[in-house]
Parts: sequence; structure tokens; C-alpha cells
Amino acid sequence: MFLETYGFDPNMTAADNPLGIYARITAVHRGKFEFICENGSGLAEIKPGEFYSGNERFPTVGDFVIIDSCHHPNCRILKTLPRKTYFSRLDPSSSGTAEQAVAANFDYVFILQSLDRDFNLRRLERYLTLAWQSGAVPVVILTKSDLSDDFSLQLNAAQRLAIGAEVLTVSTVTGWGLEQLSKYLNPGTTAVMLGSSGVGKSSLLNKLAEKEVMAVGSVRGKDSRGRHTTSHRQMIILKSGGMIIDTPGMRELGMWDISDGLELSFNDIEQYFGHCKFRNCRHQTEPDCAVKKAIRSGELSNERWESYLRLNNEAKYTGNKTAYLLEKHRREKDLAKILRQHKAKPVDYRHTPCDESFICKVCGASVMPEEAGSKHRNHCPHCLSSIHADNRPGDRSSLCRGIMDPIGIWVRKDKEWALIHRCRICGNLSSNRIAADDNQELLIKIAMRPINTKPFGFQ
Repeated sequence: MFLETYGFDPNMTAADNPLGIYARITAVHRGKFEFICENGSGLAEIKPGEFYSGNERFPTVGDFVIIDSCHHPNCRILKTLPRKTYFSRLDPSSSGTAEQAVAANFDYVFILQSLDRDFNLRRLERYLTLAWQSGAVPVVILTKSDLSDDFSLQLNAAQRLAIGAEVLTVSTVTGWGLEQLSKYLNPGTTAVMLGSSGVGKSSLLNKLAEKEVMAVGSVRGKDSRGRHTTSHRQMIILKSGGMIIDTPGMRELGMWDISDGLELSFNDIEQYFGHCKFRNCRHQTEPDCAVKKAIRSGELSNERWESYLRLNNEAKYTGNKTAYLLEKHRREKDLAKILRQHKAKPVDYRHTPCDESFICKVCGASVMPEEAGSKHRNHCPHCLSSIHADNRPGDRSSLCRGIMDPIGIWVRKDKEWALIHRCRICGNLSSNRIAADDNQELLIKIAMRPINTKPFGFQ
């Protein structure tokens, strides 16, 4: 079959297709679908009765479809064949309640980041999660290697995040590394490009196509940001027989359903799940939590854990906004109730000594006020963790109540040390004076962390 050279799998053929013609969508232009089939190419429209009734999936670039004719001016798409891989986002026309496919039936995801100021590990984590979720194989491509004399740190950092994926460095100016991409662009294979503006997607596409198929936008000098040069979704067919999908929609992808993507992209974290003391451990304040033990021992970085939580929470919000907002409302209502109870017996710890004992929610240790050496006990002396209870020091008016992790040390004007805490939930930073019974070894370890840790967390 002619279409096999464009990645068509004969197993995709539909049993209920006695008269239709198989085709592949190569571009989308506001309701018009450009296609290629064994009889040539053309433009088609969807058959409204089938697609708007919900009986058929709306086609997108990369889809294999059945059309009723090839050269007829009123050619219509009758059916969208099953997809082996796809990217999706929230459908803007559905008020955020439905899924919209953006690209389909690709084998590889080229994740582009440039080695100048665009290099961003948190963004790379997001792209890797989306790539794994699509069902395709991610390939990280670090562009603009000609702008850096030594990019070993960025390369090593990307390799540590891209577990199970290859990381390549290329330059469209010098041609460095471009030959490494040829194995991903064999005849019949399709790759899709994912990356922010200014990383060099259009320049790379032109190089791989060996001609100018995409306009190249300028990059602003003050922030290294580029202008969008892709105006519609399209698939470029290369001389090698491989294909590349480029689409402006890729920059707008949200966390629609990324359960599989999170598992693959963050398997260094999910390996600890199931090893906690409690089967339903939330990895927050429960004792003998495997995740928290890994963070305290240094096996797992707190930044990596926070990235996982952030993407997971975004996925929950995107997947079911109503349930997410109801849960948020319930949590805020409970916190407000605690605040009202507190106001019934108002205590201002800015002026009143805090002589309360408590059980640390992180390490489970009993904390006694008389051992602090001061009138205010504001963190656990064993693990140095605290609770986000204050908006201003001592006012106990915060509704957050998230766990505050010790992330640094600073020296006050009186030469006394103070801990810098960061909230796991809202990210708020606060300063707490150290206490007489604080874990001295842990204090020193936190203070020495900037000196002992090289860039990007290498040891």
C-alpha cells in the first residue's frame, strides 16, 4: 500500500470501509484538513453529522483517516482511525471539560532546549512527562551548542532527568550533532517537536529538510526569547522519508492525563512508593515514609520531589476541576474552622511566650519548650522542620499549615544563626532563630550545602 511509506500500519484498516480511501492528515487550517493518499493530495472537511454527534474523533495532524474521494472539491473525512500515539490538551471550545488531540501517530518526541538562557530543568521535566504519556519515545535535543564553549554541566543535568531517553547536543550553525538524528528519521517514521519559542525548532527543521520550509524568527537579546513562527499544524516530509510534525499547539499543552507519563518520567521517585509503613501513605507527615527518608538521606532531592508534586497537582486540576476545587474548598473551610477556634482564645506569640509542647509532624519526635533556650519554640530541634502557621512571625494567622523544610542558614546582625524555611504547599519563605537544643550536625550540614554542592546538584 502506498500509504505505508507514510507510516500507515495495515492493521489500522477498518472492517466497515467498503468504499472509502485511506489518507493521512498532513496539515490543519481552521477546519480544513490537508491530506495525502495513494491518488495524490488535497483538502477535506469533516462530515458534520458523524463528528459533532460524538460518534467520531475529530482528526488532527498525523491522523490516518478515511475520506470519500480524493480530487472532489467537496471531499469529506468519514472516519478517524485508531491512534497509536497522540498529544492532547484541553479543548478551548469546551470550557476546559474535554480533550482535544493536537498531533497523532508519531514515533518520537524531539524535546528541544537551547544551551543559552532558555535551558530550564523544570520545563524539561514537564516535557518529558508529556512525551512519555503520549506513548512515543522522547529524545532530548540541546540546541545552539555553538554558543557555549563548555556545556558538560547542562548535558549531565539533562541526562540525569531524562531517564530512559537519549540526550543529544546539536548546532544548526556548525552542523554539530545533526547526523545523530538520522536514526530517528528513517522512512515511515514520524517525530514531533516540542519546545518553547526561541530554542531553534524552525532552524533545525530547515536543516533536516535541507531547504527552508519554515520561517526563522528572531530572538530578543534581553531575554533570549523567540517569536512563534509556526502558524498552523503541519507535517513536513523529509528527503530521507522520515516526517516531522511542528505545531503551535504544542506550546499550549496542559496536564490532561499524565499518570503513565509521571510514572516513567519520575520513576526515580515512584520506586519509593509502596515501601512506606502505611499502604495509603500521602508522603507528608506519616511516620516511616520511604519518600521522606530518601529526602532526608540525600538520595532524593527536595526540588525533584516538589516538581513531581507540582505536576501531579496540575494533572488533578486539569483532569477534574470540579473535584479539585471542592477539595480545595473543603480544606480551606477546615483551616478557617481551626482559625476561628484559635480566635476564641486569642494568643499573640509576638508578645507572649510560646511554651507549648508538640509532636513533630515530620520526624514524630516529642518537642519540649523548656529546652529551646528562648521564649519561643518555633521548629523541631531534631529535623529542624516547622509548620507554616504565621503570616507574620508569631501571629498564627496563616491558613496554609503546610510543612516548612529547612533549606538554608543566614547570620543575623547580632551574629546569631537563623534558619530559612520553605513551605512545601505554597512555597513561602520564613526565617526562624535557632534554638539551644537544635541538631548541631544538621545545622552545619545545611550551612555547608552551598559549598559542598556543585551546580545542578552534582556531587
